[in-house]
Formats: sequence, C-alpha cells, structure tokens
Amino acid sequence: MMTRNANRAVPLPLVPDKQTDTRGWSKATILVLAALTVISFFNYTDRVAVAVLIEPIKKTLQFSDTQAGLITGLAFALFYAVLGVPIGRLADSSNKVKLLIICFLLWSTATALSGMATSFLGLFMARLLVGVGEAGCLPASFAIISERFTPRQRPLVISIFHAGGRLGTALGMAGAGIAGQVYGWRTTLMAVGIIGIPVALLVAVALRGEGARQKQQAAKAPGVKLAKVLEVPGVGYLVTAISLSSFATYGITQWLPAFLVRNHGATLGAAGVWSGATTGVGGILGTLAGGMGAAYLIRRNRNWDLWLPAAVYGLAAPLFLISLFSPTLVAASGFYFAATLLATSGGGVVLAAFQRFTVPAHRATANGFMLMVSAVAGVGLGPLAVGVASDQLKGVLGAESLRWALAVCAVTFLAASCFYLRAAHRATGDMAASD
Repeated sequence: MMTRNANRAVPLPLVPDKQTDTRGWSKATILVLAALTVISFFNYTDRVAVAVLIEPIKKTLQFSDTQAGLITGLAFALFYAVLGVPIGRLADSSNKVKLLIICFLLWSTATALSGMATSFLGLFMARLLVGVGEAGCLPASFAIISERFTPRQRPLVISIFHAGGRLGTALGMAGAGIAGQVYGWRTTLMAVGIIGIPVALLVAVALRGEGARQKQQAAKAPGVKLAKVLEVPGVGYLVTAISLSSFATYGITQWLPAFLVRNHGATLGAAGVWSGATTGVGGILGTLAGGMGAAYLIRRNRNWDLWLPAAVYGLAAPLFLISLFSPTLVAASGFYFAATLLATSGGGVVLAAFQRFTVPAHRATANGFMLMVSAVAGVGLGPLAVGVASDQLKGVLGAESLRWALAVCAVTFLAASCFYLRAAHRATGDMAASD
C-alpha cells in the first residue's frame, strides 16, 4: 500500500481492512482486555505512590525539591525510556504475555524495595528498577490490543485500558496518602509492592490462552528495524505532541499532593484523597468519554483521533492555570477536576491513533520508541523541571515557588495541541484510509 502522493513512495501502516477483519468482541477478548486493565491499574498505582509520600520521605532522607523531582521523575524514567525500544523489539519477536508478567513481578518487587531505602541513592536505585519493570508494560499491552481489536474499536478499548491506570492513580494516591499518614511511608510502599505479586500470578493464569497464541505468532515474526517506525509521515509530530502533553501531565500530577500540602495547608491524608479523587475520577470519566466520543467521530472523519486531543488539551491549559491560582482547596480541586476531565479525554484516543501510524509487525517496537521519547520528556523531565524551577524561584517567591513552577508546566499543553494539529494535517495529506 502506498501514499496518495505518487511522488513520495512512502510505505503506509499495514492495518487490517474493515471488510476482511473479523476480530471483535468475544469472551476471550473481553477477558484479555480485563486482565490488561488490571495490569494498567497496578502500573499506575506503583508509579504514583511515591509522589503522594514525597513530603515525609524528604523529611526522613533529607533531600531537596530537585532531588524529589529526580525520585518521582527521572529515576523512574531513565531505564523506562532506555529499555522501551529493546523491550518493544523483544515483545515483537517473543511471547508478549510472558514478558508482560515478568515485568509486572519486577516492578512490584522494586516498589516494595523502595520502602526499605535508607538514603536518597537507595531510593533512586529502587525507582530505577521500577522503571525497568514498567518499560515492558505499555509496548506489549498495546501490541496485544492491536492484534485483538479492530482499528475502529481501539479508541474505546485503549481508553478502557487507560481508565484502569486512571483508577490506579486515584486509589494509589488516596490509599497511599491515608496509609502513609497512619502507618508511615515505608510500610505503605512495601505493602503496595507486595500486593502486586499475587495479582501478577493471577493475571498470568487469566492470560494463559493468550500466551499460547502469542508463542505461535512470535515464531513467525520478522526482524524489526526501528527505521521502519520512523518512515511514516507525521509520526514525528505525533511523538512530539505526546511527549509535550506527557511533560505537562506528569509534571502537574506528581507535584499536586505536595502543592496541596504546602499551598493549601492540607494534611498528607487529605492531599492524597483530594489528588486521587480529582485525578482519578476526572481521569476515568474523561478517558472513557473520550474513547466513546472518538469511536463515534472517526466514523465521520478518521482524523478525529488527532483533532479531539488537539482540542481538549488546548482547552485544558487555562483550566489548570485557574486551578493553580484558586484561593481555596475546594475551588482548586474543582477546577483541577474539570481540567483533568478534558485533558484525559484525549489520552487514550491519541494512544489508539498512534497504532495506525505503525506496521503491525513493528507495533511493539514503535510503541517502545514512542514511550521512550515521551517518558524522557514526561515522566523524567516533567517532575524534575518543576522541582528545579521551584528551587530556583524559592528565593524570589518563597512558598509560592511551586505554584508558579506548575503554572509554567501547564502552558505546555498549548504547544502539544499545536503538534497534534500538525500530525493530523500530515495524516490527511499522506495517509490512505486505514480502515
């Protein structure tokens, strides 16, 4: 299949045609989606627990906001990013399910080890291991979903998968905040990690049939080259857009509990509950609404899976700013809820959109590359940039330094919106209808 423009012979993503693709909803596919959604839940629970507990951790281990940004961001993202493509390539040529379960067990164990850290370096190393484990989650999961569901189903399916992560964020923040206040941060992190181990084994049982199917497909898989991922027009704009929105999302989310404690006088438990409720409930509702909306809109025009994220991220930016400068905890949480509802309605949709920019045989590698870049920019640099900015502004703004650092981060959503529009323009001009 070639592009419409005969002067540029660029290979297009080889996605199934709607008239020949018979995949759909069945008991087997529903079980696969349910199991993957559980994995997504724990993927995000383990990720955000440290962010909620960062204030008591700082007091115990005595480090700065910049170091806190390293712990909540770069320590996790470093190996998460570096291993994204290699693990994606491994997933394309091996049993994706087995790889996914091994990664689940690794990040759960590493989270438990985080609670045993006695120094900044020890905690940093434990978070590196969490990143190693979680590097395999999304590339393998997205590849399995893309094989199991049609292109028209993917926005809703990936949104449901993503909603599991949002629920994990909500309960992780709320549960870690309350447990941290009652039992301390060490016991809380150890408990969060240990719970994941038996769950991983149960998920392995649920996916055992899928694992056998993956083994057969892996034997037929061709060699994967990263260059193939980068050939598709518009993919650079899309990866940039995802990275910018990830930078803003993680920068704000990871520092929200600390912001509520410092600037609104919330207790650790209250900060966890408010953060979890607004981020989680808003995220779940937004993610599902975006998936259902995109499933309807792309019937009219395929590029709605890019236009929708462009619109909602652009509208979310001013709401995040209003939230940050609201005078009360209730008002700040209300506007943050609305902003999260909008922003997350594009999150699952754009991850589904990325799948149509990829060739099926290279899909896990492509997702590994996209997640590598977005992890460095988002999970790694987002929280770190906020921490550095807060430290630098403290001499001038005092207690208000974190508020202004987060405000600068929120503006990044506007830049992301522009790149989503550019990706949609290139897709319109260069890509044939994918389904």
